[in-house]
Amino acid sequence: MFKLNKLTQTLLATSITLSAGYASAAAFQLAEISTSGLGRAYAGDAAIAENASVVAVNPALMTQFKRPEVSVGGIYIKPDVNLNGKIDSVNGIPMSAYAAAGVKDDASHNNIAKGGLIPNLYYVHPINEKFAVGGGVNVNYGLATEFGSSYSAGVFAGKTDLTTINFNLSGAYRLNQNWSFGLGLNAVYADALVERHLGVRGTLANLSPATRSLGLSESTVAARLEGKEWGYGWNAGVVYEFNERNRIGLAYHSHVDIKFKGDFSNQLPLAMGGTAGAVIPGSLTLNLPAYWEVAGFHRLTDKFAVSYSYKQTLWSRFKELDAKGSNGNQLFHKNENFKDASRIALGVSYDFSEQFTLRTGIAHDESPVQKGYHSISIPDADRTWLSLGATYRFTPDLSVDVGYAHLIASDNTFTENESNVKATFNSKSKADIYGLTLNYRF
Repeated sequence: MFKLNKLTQTLLATSITLSAGYASAAAFQLAEISTSGLGRAYAGDAAIAENASVVAVNPALMTQFKRPEVSVGGIYIKPDVNLNGKIDSVNGIPMSAYAAAGVKDDASHNNIAKGGLIPNLYYVHPINEKFAVGGGVNVNYGLATEFGSSYSAGVFAGKTDLTTINFNLSGAYRLNQNWSFGLGLNAVYADALVERHLGVRGTLANLSPATRSLGLSESTVAARLEGKEWGYGWNAGVVYEFNERNRIGLAYHSHVDIKFKGDFSNQLPLAMGGTAGAVIPGSLTLNLPAYWEVAGFHRLTDKFAVSYSYKQTLWSRFKELDAKGSNGNQLFHKNENFKDASRIALGVSYDFSEQFTLRTGIAHDESPVQKGYHSISIPDADRTWLSLGATYRFTPDLSVDVGYAHLIASDNTFTENESNVKATFNSKSKADIYGLTLNYRF
């Protein structure tokens, strides 16, 4: 049996901290559920029934459909996240003491977040004037970042990939001309890979006569953890229609716990409590938060409409990461202490004709990461959305949505201190998001 020593536990704790990269909502949550919503910065999503994507937000809106409808599309996120960084000390010794040996203190890295395509598929089927059912496949959480294997601050960040796919089945019931209710069940499949390297610790170990024989370097794998698992949750919604031009909606999505049972390994020697490349089992529960949204939609004229929404994600349940071995022993423990985060959005749309609709929106996302807990693993910050989109109807039954959003995040300066490595960073982030969706009514 492998017994991880304190250093290896610390390296693992640092490694498993999920990297936000440039998720389009707070932390590693993704907002991109539809292209039509993208065009108005997702303002009013819980009250708008433009297409079958209502399945992903508020199932009560399925009562707005008179005929079956399908929506299929994808949204591409192109992030631009850059770090300016400097390693201040290792084992309490300033980096200037190692300058004569050629060890550099630079910890800057550009383009740390990878672009990605987020697909979606939705279907709504009205049964009669009272009942409707639907289903969908979309992505609510995900991230992808990659630092080079020789990155000097490799103990803080390396390669991280988290992919989740949400499968939803929903039903809706219209009580009367004003009230509609909906309920959905969700199955979430998650695939995670986290890899970290020794960085400057490996460089210094190779310089010391006492540890040179261990064969360590900055690219030595300090931790690699991978796993695949399912989690389950539910969602519900309610819609109140004042009339056909005005409605408000409330949607709730439950938390989902992903209980990973995966494989852990590293290239650290047995003398350091490492696995020397051998794979050992480990378990980790990832607590994905619940969230709720209240929204409104008002058609002020035959052509002009306004929408708005307030969303709160209950990130405060994401307090820690705690991994255990197969015998129940603790591999690591790391405090995260996220706080609940809110999102507010405002959008407008204008129907130039029966064929063409233009929409735009603005939103503000609040980061859940509290002061003192920022890291290059989670370089999260408050961000602002500026969005533009359109719908073109080829026929009354076939339409296409296009959307674009530019996201700007606040600059973030912070200090990290893990594995006896202390470093100071400044992160600058922005992103461009593009969407395309086809809608067809049967």
